[in-house]
Amino acid sequence: MSQLPDFDYIRKKIPIVALARQLGLHVNGSRARCWRPEKHRNGDADPSVRFHKAMNRARCFVCDPRSWSTIDLVMCVLGCELPAAISWITERYSVPTLPKGAHVKKREEWSPRFRAGDVGTVVETLVRSGLWSTLSLAERSILPALSTFVDRDTGFVAISYRGLMQFSGVGSSATIASALRHFEQMGFLQVVRERSMGPLRRVNQYTFTFDDPEFQAMVAQVFQRQRAEIELERELRAEERKVRCRIIPPV
Repeated sequence: MSQLPDFDYIRKKIPIVALARQLGLHVNGSRARCWRPEKHRNGDADPSVRFHKAMNRARCFVCDPRSWSTIDLVMCVLGCELPAAISWITERYSVPTLPKGAHVKKREEWSPRFRAGDVGTVVETLVRSGLWSTLSLAERSILPALSTFVDRDTGFVAISYRGLMQFSGVGSSATIASALRHFEQMGFLQVVRERSMGPLRRVNQYTFTFDDPEFQAMVAQVFQRQRAEIELERELRAEERKVRCRIIPPV
């Protein structure tokens, strides 16, 4: 692998369902049994892996707090590091290389550190962590609406599903509920569920928990993967320059 493969092409253009089958997963429509059956009741007889074909991502709703890209899926199923995953993919798929002169962009140094109640940077926090791209379009609409109404003194927001639907533009209460459960599973949102009193529907309270240790550990893992990807790109670019220098000696 002397040339630099296009990582974005791998993530967006190689169908994740086809890649999952290459990995040996038994895919049925948009579902598959998890490759970690020991973590499931009855060996995951009711398949828990879901494929989001529009976003080209996959996620086990029992094991994974976030969804996987094609590269992530190979690393996770095979238990390998990034270079081995890229080699595995490029051996099986025709992946274009980056055009000459396309350089690795230097990313701003960043360390995942959060403060409880720091809701003014919810979107920025998730973008910088690399987790924003794993969210659905509906979830990306719900988060800004949710964070807008946080009480700055208590750190909580009390809002109904109808309110979230109105301000986010999401038209389904089931989608709202699913998104909130996902945020809980990812570890950055706490839901205080209120019991309904009389004929009135309950209104839950929410607070962002970016200081949660499990969430920080997950973000650190995602961040390290991003750094590893950058380093691999740099190494491949350096190898490519060496090859060119050997072929075309300096005048």
